[in-house]
Amino acid sequence: MNLLILIAYIAYVGILGNHSDRPTVNQLGPPNPAWQAFNKKYDRIRIDVDEAERLALRTVFRNIENAYTNYQVTAMVNAMADVSNRIDRIQDQLFMDLHWGLHHFFMEYFIHGTRRRKFDTSADFERFLAAHVKMAIFLGECYCRRNDYYDGRQMLIEANTFDVLKTCIDQFHKEGRRAFEEIAQKSLDMWITHIESEQGFNRRYAHWGYEHDMALIGVRGMTRERAISGARGSAELLIRYGYTPKWLDEFK
Repeated sequence: MNLLILIAYIAYVGILGNHSDRPTVNQLGPPNPAWQAFNKKYDRIRIDVDEAERLALRTVFRNIENAYTNYQVTAMVNAMADVSNRIDRIQDQLFMDLHWGLHHFFMEYFIHGTRRRKFDTSADFERFLAAHVKMAIFLGECYCRRNDYYDGRQMLIEANTFDVLKTCIDQFHKEGRRAFEEIAQKSLDMWITHIESEQGFNRRYAHWGYEHDMALIGVRGMTRERAISGARGSAELLIRYGYTPKWLDEFK
């Protein structure tokens, strides 16, 4: 799992393509019933869309991006509401084209850029956090609903968002900027609630990984103990950043 997290992180920041130390269906030989059931639950069926729908999707995502990059939170949320659930099935390349601008801005200006940014007012900071946290939810949900688990992007979004919020709290506490600290703490509290919920990205990733590995019992030395260890390892980055999820008790 350590290797998986490292490879997934490298893939997430764009240095490599998607990789995993888990075997794919094409590497397993004849399918077994457990593996077939797993793939039915986490299918990655993709559909083609015509040019009119492509144009409509691009317009919606352009509206989201315009609102997001200008920190217009209400407009961003309204634009997100216009995204059809067909986004869960569109071809991978089209999805990449649609969401890459959001992904890049999120990484550059929130995950990597928050520590460099200065905020003049607490209102500016609150709007900044609201936009990026809502984008973290949007992106992570897209990856989960598309059953894009092999590269672990949703897991990294959740852990890195926690780290940024925690760092903000520590920074503003040291600077004595109480109003800013309280805003960051409120966001972190809500984020922890998300982490522990059934919609938490690391939690969903852990269950996906556990079911994946349990379907391979007896293949390449896979055992129940290894499956449990792998599921618990999904929280490794969160733990490294200072938070141990309560949902780990589901994997004993």
